[in-house]
Order: sequence, then structure tokens, then C-alpha cells
Amino acid sequence: MYSRILTLLKIDPETARKYGPGLGVGIAILFLVLFFYSGGKSDAKYTRVEEEKEKGSTVSFRNFAKDQYDGNGTILWKLKAEEAYLYADEKRYVMYGINFDQYENGKFKSRLTGEKGEINQVKKLMKLTGNILLKTEEHRTLRAKSLDYNDETKELTSNEEVVIDANGTHIRGVGLRADKDLNKFTILRPSAITQGGANPLSSSPKEK
Repeated sequence: MYSRILTLLKIDPETARKYGPGLGVGIAILFLVLFFYSGGKSDAKYTRVEEEKEKGSTVSFRNFAKDQYDGNGTILWKLKAEEAYLYADEKRYVMYGINFDQYENGKFKSRLTGEKGEINQVKKLMKLTGNILLKTEEHRTLRAKSLDYNDETKELTSNEEVVIDANGTHIRGVGLRADKDLNKFTILRPSAITQGGANPLSSSPKEK
């Protein structure tokens, strides 16, 4: 089984020797639970990282790419990272140079990019840091220094400065609560608002 996995993923013998038997376990887990596993079909590509930024990982990959499909073969999301590190025992992933596209009914919905991300499979939480940019198909954009995404609640949160452009309105402030498509959002401490169209805050959930 181990050799079949290596052949399927085209992993070279040097990689296999480096990580030993744990590689087979790591690959199996990666296929099953990578990034809030939602069932269906998947397609992934891997190349080994030569000089690792993260230590102690079960396995690491360069130019990581994974597509997730539902049972009918409809695309759900596409994930790319310049580097990816799997910590199998913790069900945790650390990635650099993230590009994450989400789809709905096979149609593109949003693209989220960031310098670094950590995915906790147990908590179903993704934390991003560094030059974060979210763009939706409705031409809404979010820029942030740090951002959390909860896959259970589908909520985006941040405690740092954020900038949102939506429906002709430019808003800057600190602290964010929003849905994943920026249809509804609240900036907790807005510092500047420039309106050129409808004000999205009028339909945002009230801060409790």
C-alpha cells in the first residue's frame, strides 16, 4: 500500500527515505482531511521542500496544489501554496504563499490570498497573516494584516486593521465580523468611511 501511494503521487525515493514510514500515514491523512475535508473527489500535486521554514512536520511540500470536488464532480474549492507543512498528529497545517479559491454550484465566488496560513483541522479554523486580500465575484474586497476563518460558522474575523471596499463604499477600521462573501459585515471600530454608493453597514449585523 505504501509503495502504491508513492507511485500514485510520484514521490521520489529520496523523499521516502527522508520521512520514512510516516510519509505513507501523512499522505493518507492529507488526502482525507486536508483543509476542512468535505467529502467527494480530490486532486492534489506535491513536490518536496528542500530548505524547510517549519521544523518537526510529518511531511512538507513545495508548489502544493489541491482541488476539492463534491460527489457529483462539481468543484468546491482550489487551494495552492508555495510551501505546505503537515503535522499529522495535531491535524494541523502551515502554509506559505496561499491562494484559495471558493466555488458555489461550480461557479467562482471568491479568492483569498495571504503570506502565511495555519489550518487547524480539529477546530476547523484557518488563520492567515501578512498582506491578506479577499476578492469576491461581486467586486467586494477586503484587505487585512490578519484574518481568521471559521469553517463551521462561515465567519471571517479580525482584531487588527482592515479595509473594505463594497458597493461604492470604502471603510477602514479595527476589528471585523463578516460572512465569507462580505455580503454582511461589521467593522467594530471604524476610523474612516468614504461613500460613493449604498452603505453596506446599514444591512450589517449589529455588534452585541
